[in-house]
Amino acid sequence: MGIQPSKTQGQRKSSVEAPKVVITSSDRAQLELKLQRDRLMAAIKRYEVVAQEERSKASDFLRSGNRRKALYCLKRERIQRSQVNSVNDMLDNVQRLLDTVEFNQIEVEVFDALKGGKDELSKLNSMLNVDDVAQLMDDVEETVEEARRINDILAQPLDGYFGDDDALLAELLPQVSTEIPGAETAVEEVTVPTHTLPNPIEPEGRITDGGLGKVGLSA
Repeated sequence: MGIQPSKTQGQRKSSVEAPKVVITSSDRAQLELKLQRDRLMAAIKRYEVVAQEERSKASDFLRSGNRRKALYCLKRERIQRSQVNSVNDMLDNVQRLLDTVEFNQIEVEVFDALKGGKDELSKLNSMLNVDDVAQLMDDVEETVEEARRINDILAQPLDGYFGDDDALLAELLPQVSTEIPGAETAVEEVTVPTHTLPNPIEPEGRITDGGLGKVGLSA
């Protein structure tokens, strides 16, 4: 006994199947025109090959002295060339028709895209409130105006200062280039004395340990 597929498996397979492609009348017209174009191009190649062969035969007959056959081959070549020109005209017409159909198809696709864009824009407009948009624009304008005022204030010169800004910054750069500005210069300016310092003089009336003992004994 074989295992019969369950209904769920059958439903799963049907859901996985790719959607069917719908072939429109425009697609059929394009296909027919392209097939016709390919057939005409193949015919042009055949006529050109035959014309080249007739030309070669005419040259051979003329070299051999058979002018009648050479003239016959030249006439056949001219007929083939005429057929090539006629088929080329037909090919141009088919190509114009094909371009027209493709252009019309593009116009339809563009129209559908524009329609879809219009629908999305309508949805967006319905979601946005006109008052909210106006308030947002006012807030942005105020922010931009405030930033402009700050820039104008920073750009104004200070009262009483007419120096060069670049020169002022150049004076500051050496100070910030070291961790302890001016420390080395301060050390070099300290003067160490070289002469002998005098002995310290004790102040009068200073009571030492020995003097205190003498005072106690005399009492």
